[in-house]
Amino acid sequence: MGNLTLGGTGKTTATRRLARDLIGRGLRPGIVLRGHRRSSRDPCLLVSDGSGPQVTREQAGDEAAMLAQGLRGAMVAVGKRRERVIDLLARRGAAVALLDDGFQYFRMRRQVDLVLFDATFDLDGARLFPAGYLREPLSHLHRATHVLITHTNLAPTSQVRRLADLARRHAPRAPVMLSRHAPARVHRLGRPADAEPAESLAGRAVLAMSAVGNPSSFEGLLLELGARVECALPFEDHHAYRPADWERVGDALRGRAVELIAVTEKDAVKLPPPPEGLPPVAVVEVDLAITQGHDVWEALVASVADVGGRDAPA
Repeated sequence: MGNLTLGGTGKTTATRRLARDLIGRGLRPGIVLRGHRRSSRDPCLLVSDGSGPQVTREQAGDEAAMLAQGLRGAMVAVGKRRERVIDLLARRGAAVALLDDGFQYFRMRRQVDLVLFDATFDLDGARLFPAGYLREPLSHLHRATHVLITHTNLAPTSQVRRLADLARRHAPRAPVMLSRHAPARVHRLGRPADAEPAESLAGRAVLAMSAVGNPSSFEGLLLELGARVECALPFEDHHAYRPADWERVGDALRGRAVELIAVTEKDAVKLPPPPEGLPPVAVVEVDLAITQGHDVWEALVASVADVGGRDAPA
């Protein structure tokens, strides 16, 4: 799994959906991540054996910690050399390997190359980094076996159609699927067992705080739920929250009647305890919902499950 653009396209949410579908078919997937900004120097680190986190968030990195905390039944491990991480997971009993960000990892062969595009990113005239936000030219999409366009509910239909046409032009053999990040539940920070329907945010005045690749997608999700986003406070992607950051939150709240501070699951695993006097912190849980191409997604899951049944990584 991977993308051609910098910033968040929803790979971790898509990886979790794929892992859950494989677990539903009786397989034990192993999720492989580099572990961006992790503190551990271990070349390979097992973050979860499927029963929950085995190390701290700082040792694992943000995405790995989030997956380990919210995904039972799947193993999670991090390391720069992905093939070594896969060996570790295979020795621990993983039937199939899912690379959270592997499209630019050229060292190894994959059975499936699923590439994600965020529908809110306008790729007309997009340029390579550092002039733009492309990791590699769009023509390199020909390596993809499947394309998934995410956040389609947050972009005009015409833009989604243009992006799908672009994908088909550069990867004519790759089927294109559409998806959205569907809000599923909301819980107070540190109390995931007390989750409520995400619709409970309707009409509530919130501050949208996030440290993700595309913070506008989180704000759009809150608006979709009917929340009143009184202000947004985006931090740099992968920001390591510190207690002092709550002072920035307090400054942003000054003069505003905000009932809740809304954060993503990725933020929740690394937030320090909030001080007294601030509104409650609400963690918004999301699931990947396939909105077009269900049959393609099911065939993809079946093909990965088949590979796992033959004891080979995907």
